[in-house]
Amino acid sequence: MAEKGDPRVLRHIVIYLRTETGMTQAAFGKAARIDQSDISSYELGKDAPPEKALRRMAEVPDVPWPVVVHLRRVYTAALAAADRWREQMGETGAESLESAIVESVLLAVTPCLVKTRPAEPRRKTPAEEQREAEEAWAALERFPIPRRRRLLELSPRTARTSALAERVRHASVDAVARNAAEAGELAELAQFTAEQARFAAS
Repeated sequence: MAEKGDPRVLRHIVIYLRTETGMTQAAFGKAARIDQSDISSYELGKDAPPEKALRRMAEVPDVPWPVVVHLRRVYTAALAAADRWREQMGETGAESLESAIVESVLLAVTPCLVKTRPAEPRRKTPAEEQREAEEAWAALERFPIPRRRRLLELSPRTARTSALAERVRHASVDAVARNAAEAGELAELAQFTAEQARFAAS
């Protein structure tokens, strides 16, 4: 059966990545810092590239790693289906079925799979996270502390950030001199916010 790491699966990914660049095996291998002989071995399905090598190959045509993982899942499922057909048909004609039909279909639909793959959300810069945390805290400060916790619970997961937790912690430290009870409540709120941020990131 086709499994993750199967050379038959990864050969299609290597072929696709090189095809995207329009390069020869030698040029593609040089760009990815991999010997041409290894590229040939990967494309023939004789050997499976290590993940580090596959990541370098994906960088050449600028294909994001999550897209490569997505393609690997699709190819694995397709080849597993081909294996089931082979078991039903017997060994005779199995190789021609896979090479003439499955391979052609996979290579034909790959550009569509890549184009329809949802883009990974852009990560915010630390400065952006800090600014959003300041804005969120300014809005929360208008409410009593118990109400702030409830508002955080109801907020979208993306609003529960480590930057906001750090901002609440600073507010707790600032409150120590003027009101110990308030500082304690804010410290608890900071801990709660940090826990929510960890949950949101998981």
